[in-house]
Amino acid sequence: MKVRELIYLLGIKPKMRRYGHRLDTFELVPGDRIQFANWLHPAAKRKSIEAAQVAALSEFLRPGDSAIDVGAYIGDTAVPMALAAGASGCVFAFEPNPSAFAVLQVNAALNPDTTRIVPLPFAAGETEGRLIFKYSDPDLCNGGELRGLSRWRHAHAFEVEVASIHAETLLREDYPEEIQRLRYIKIDSEGADFRILKSMDGLIREFRPYLRCEIYRHLGKEERLDLFRFLLERDYRVHRFLSPIHYRGPELSLEDACKEDHYDIFAVPAEEG
Repeated sequence: MKVRELIYLLGIKPKMRRYGHRLDTFELVPGDRIQFANWLHPAAKRKSIEAAQVAALSEFLRPGDSAIDVGAYIGDTAVPMALAAGASGCVFAFEPNPSAFAVLQVNAALNPDTTRIVPLPFAAGETEGRLIFKYSDPDLCNGGELRGLSRWRHAHAFEVEVASIHAETLLREDYPEEIQRLRYIKIDSEGADFRILKSMDGLIREFRPYLRCEIYRHLGKEERLDLFRFLLERDYRVHRFLSPIHYRGPELSLEDACKEDHYDIFAVPAEEG
């Protein structure tokens, strides 16, 4: 724990500040430019959109497909997904952090000729309601629900109440046509990935989307094993996610679930090879 974090946990906290964004332009291929809004929070790393990211997604995400991005942040994963799916496709981007969501909204409105992103200001939860999210700084750069973790372990002293929604119910009721084309779900929720996966089990069983999830550093052994079992029992092949340009790394078994502290997985329906 950093000294600054300890001071925050003891109750000595600065006031919240708001940061804007800047528009960057990226040329994916010669003559083909897109715009992307980068958050000006001093701790936020500048994001770039690259042709290789879109190409990697295009190996399984096709024009006209739909995708779900849970923990979309400012849109740095949703935008490449939307470029792969095209304007005829759709990306549902869930982000409950109000500061990050403001930038996500900007990115959802950019590039309308080549993308369609639906920004949703919710945590994807087990039920509809309210959740308390914890963040590491007063300006809400990094955090999540962090359920079951001691504040002295996660060291996130700043709390924000956010809205939670049952994502599967929302999407089936409000976007019945788009959800029929579901091809990919990406989840990055600081330890809540398995709960979110279970809340979308109907979508997973019916549409058999590709899945990317995070194995969070504070996730216990049994939770890791349960997540792997959930996927294997649904006839998914679990791979190590290597990078945004290399999704399908070595295949993993149940015995591999606890070998690394923190990593991402990419799950492929067995029928897709």
